[in-house]
Amino acid sequence: MRASIAHVLGTAALVALPAIVSAQAPAAPAGQAPAAAPAPPPPSVKVGDPAPDFDLAWFAPVGDPKELKYEPKRIKLSDFKGKQNVVVAFFPAAFSPGCTNEMKQYQTSHGTFTSANTKVLGVSVDSTWSNRAFREQLGVEFPILSDWKREAAAAYGLLDTNSGVARRATFVVDKAGVVRKVDVGREALDPSGVVGMCKTLETQ
Repeated sequence: MRASIAHVLGTAALVALPAIVSAQAPAAPAGQAPAAAPAPPPPSVKVGDPAPDFDLAWFAPVGDPKELKYEPKRIKLSDFKGKQNVVVAFFPAAFSPGCTNEMKQYQTSHGTFTSANTKVLGVSVDSTWSNRAFREQLGVEFPILSDWKREAAAAYGLLDTNSGVARRATFVVDKAGVVRKVDVGREALDPSGVVGMCKTLETQ
């Protein structure tokens, strides 16, 4: 009986705690909205900067696409220097709704990027296995690379140390290895501006 009473009282205290804390917290002045969360810092890599090189892993499909065979490979950004423009699309997490929609849009525009001599690279801190499954689910034709050690995210100033993921940002890198466009946050969810920049670069 005593145990039951203690349990009930303990539960009541836990339920009441948020209200007590809320009552003790200073209220915002009348007519003033609560302070908004601070905006995340911008990427450390800006337009006009040389794009930091990276060497990241992924599972590349091999053989007959119907058999879904893969082998581990690595991609270096510098491998495209002098050959192709590159879109480097950092996203926070595979399978999340925003990232799913973003990568789908890049797949929809994949033919346009190819025509503009541009390679698309998705990048997240998820494992190669997760990104392989994500890529399979979406049916995308471009690599989705694993920044498992967070080194690329840190080099571009995108690593959120609290969550351990990369903040969403997209970089257009020209054939000289120079960043020509940077989209961040919600802007990066829509690749239309990136498509336009890649078309422009290919005509220069």
